[in-house]
Amino acid sequence: SVPEELFGPLSLRALERDEYVRQTAGYLPEATVAFVDEIFKANSAILNSLLSLVNERVFDNGCGRVSVPLRCLVAASNEPPESEELDALFDRFLFRLRIRPVSD
Repeated sequence: SVPEELFGPLSLRALERDEYVRQTAGYLPEATVAFVDEIFKANSAILNSLLSLVNERVFDNGCGRVSVPLRCLVAASNEPPESEELDALFDRFLFRLRIRPVSD
């Protein structure tokens, strides 16, 4: 995944003014309920932003910090987190359901 898929595309008008701002309408920073698939395969930039969203309900957009209305984040992964860097995010999920693979 790339950050644009979850947090929205960069604003081209803002880039012309040397500002790094995302257009978040319709993306995770403006959602109240969200589903993220393969959450533990995301890159570190996405994981750090997700941790801020879940922990503090904020999203850093450009020079500003925006409050996020997120109330419920559901995530899925085919593999459990295998590194210590992922433990912080994994610990934020209150309910964990492990499902065995479907056999033939």
